[in-house]
Formats: sequence, C-alpha cells, structure tokens
Amino acid sequence: MVATVHRSSVEPLKHQRGGRLQTLLSTKTTGNTAGYLGTFSLQPGEVFLKHYHPYSEECFYVIQGTVTIEDDENAPVIAPAGTAVFVPKNEPHRLRNEGSEEVFLVFFCSPLAPSPAEGHVLLEHEAPARVR
Repeated sequence: MVATVHRSSVEPLKHQRGGRLQTLLSTKTTGNTAGYLGTFSLQPGEVFLKHYHPYSEECFYVIQGTVTIEDDENAPVIAPAGTAVFVPKNEPHRLRNEGSEEVFLVFFCSPLAPSPAEGHVLLEHEAPARVR
C-alpha cells in the first residue's frame, strides 16, 4: 500500500545536536524498512554537531541556503541550494550554516540501524567556535 506523510503532520525535533529535524518516512510512520527520509533546517549561525552513522549512508539535497559540511581531514565542502551531497557510512561530519538565510534540506539515510539510538554516534557535545 502506498503511504504518504505531510510535513505539517510531523512535529519538528530540536535537540542537543542542533537544527530542526522532521523524520517523515520511517519504520514508525510507514513501515518502511529501506531507510528513513526527512527534512532538516539550520538557522544562520547554527551548527549540527559532528557525528557519524555506523550503519547508514546519508544523502541530502539542499533546497534553500548554503550549508558547510566539515569532516576530520578535508577542506570544508560548501553546498548551495540545488546541490546533492553523499556522506559515506562511518564518515564524521558536521553541518554549519554560515550564511544569512535558513538552510533547508531533504535527507535520506540507508540502510537502517538496528535501533534509532544506534543510528547516530555523537562526537562532540557543543558547537565549536566559528573560525573566520
């Protein structure tokens, strides 16, 4: 059976990692077993703390704004609206909005972790200072 979930029916989650996350398609909402899809937003100056996904690859598409993706080894990747991004499994990454408008993106992670709690491993507990 085809299932739909409208963003207005899912309360955005704001948590210690930063940003606002809305998981739209998941095992809980649709019975989906392939992965999970949602939307994510960052306000200007906001950071989504460094983490990695031990079970999942992450793909996202930037709808609005420009997001900076930082990892441990490479120069930051700048992804403006219209850009698709792939983050491999186990790749530490942090998302940062250094612009003046909200960043809004759609993400998909697959395959699923054994449980939601095991899907993200947090590597920091507060946002690092801005480097200029």
